Parts: sequence; C-alpha cells; structure tokens
Amino acid sequence: MNQYVDFNQERWNNVSKKKGNAYSIPLSHEEFIYIKNNPIDVSLTIGKSVPNEWFTKAKGNKLLGLACGGGQQGPIFSAKGYDTTIMDFSEEQLNKDRMVAERENIIITTVQADMTRDFPFENETFDIIFCPVSNVYIEDLENMWKESYRVLKPGGLLMVGYLNPWVYMYDGDIVWDQPDKELLLKYKLPFNSRQLEEDGNLIIDPEYGYEFSHTLEEQIGGQLKAGFAMIDFYESKDVRNRLTKYGSDYIANLSIKL
Repeated sequence: MNQYVDFNQERWNNVSKKKGNAYSIPLSHEEFIYIKNNPIDVSLTIGKSVPNEWFTKAKGNKLLGLACGGGQQGPIFSAKGYDTTIMDFSEEQLNKDRMVAERENIIITTVQADMTRDFPFENETFDIIFCPVSNVYIEDLENMWKESYRVLKPGGLLMVGYLNPWVYMYDGDIVWDQPDKELLLKYKLPFNSRQLEEDGNLIIDPEYGYEFSHTLEEQIGGQLKAGFAMIDFYESKDVRNRLTKYGSDYIANLSIKL
C-alpha cells in the first residue's frame, strides 16, 4: 500500500474499535429485524436513500459492497437475498459484518483488500457494485474505476456516492466546529491533504486521516473512460453541515457496464 493508505487503514481500524463514528456502529438485532421485514433502504450518501428502482435494473443478485464494511449495508443486502461480498481495507470494519452475520444467521463474504490495487476477484464476477462515499480516502481513482468495470458482468451496475468537490475549499474545523466564525475560502481544488502536508500547509489529524477531493472529470469522466455509461444521478445534503444552505455536498450516480 501507499504510505497514506496505510495511515488511513490504521485510522479506520482505530475508529472502528471504539465505534468512533456512525459508520463503525453495526446494526442492532432490532434494526436488522425491521430492515428484513421492510423494503430495502440503503444510502450511498448522507441525506437521501438510493431509489429502489436502481436495484430493480440489476440482472442478478451477486453484489460487491466496495469499501463499505461496518456491519450496516452488508447485512441489509444479505437479508434482502443478495449474494453479498464486502471488500474493505479495515479488518475491524469487516469484523462488524462478520459479527452481524453470525448473530443473524446470514451469509456475508468478507475480503480485506485495498481498492488502490487490483481487486481479488475474477473478471465478470458481480452484478452490482455498491460504493458509498469512500473514494475520498484515495488519491487516484483510475484503478478503482478500471477494476470495478473488470469485475462487473456485462450489464452490471455501479452505484457510487462521492463528495461534491467544492466543500473542500473551506476549513473543515470552521465548517463543523466553529459555527460563529466566518466561512472563508482556504484551499484550491483539487484538495490533496498528502500534498498539503508535504508542503507544510496542513497537519494530518489521525482521527480523520488523509482525504482527497476529486474533480467531476475524475469522478464522472473517469467512469465513462473506463467504459461505463451513466444512467441516473442525484444530489443530497447533510443538514448538519453549514455549507448545505449554499448547495448540495453529496453526489450519487448509477452507471452500467456496456
């Protein structure tokens, strides 16, 4: 792994051990039962659920949850009849999926791997890839798009959520923790915390790790260059974020492997 990926992996392992954010808290038994008995409800971004019709477009039920360990989405998909594989670089996050699977007597295949490298799957293995906001933690998206395309079957679906890059122009501490301070532009895009650290302009907080904004050309254009066709799209907002009164801070899209 690259050095920054190692750092982020350790960060996620530490956060997961102490259930330090919402994505490291696995479903309770009561939540699982409710989900099992109701229509599928999963999110690629904060603020909006994935439209159910996205799933009805799938030709099969073999699903790869890409970088979405934590005992949340994986158990939902398994409960809804999907042949579910969860790939994540955090062993602690994968442990949450294993724990819920054992508790609820469901099957989830877990794979510890890094999406900046070749995915450990054969060509044309999956019908769906589901990737909630996670590519913010990798610097270069090209491998992620190419490998996603490779492991999907023809007609397979890529569901992916990502941050609208403009949110990275502002100081995150002021955005989240200092509501009385004036919002001022601070960073040029694309935001690259590794480069900012190297240049002495940023100190990486181990609670958050390295993050990277990506241009829409990298996000959307990257999918198209890999061979995907985009067939649906939406935006959403995290109402806890004071920037959202100015615009949507999340984007999600549905693409198909032609």
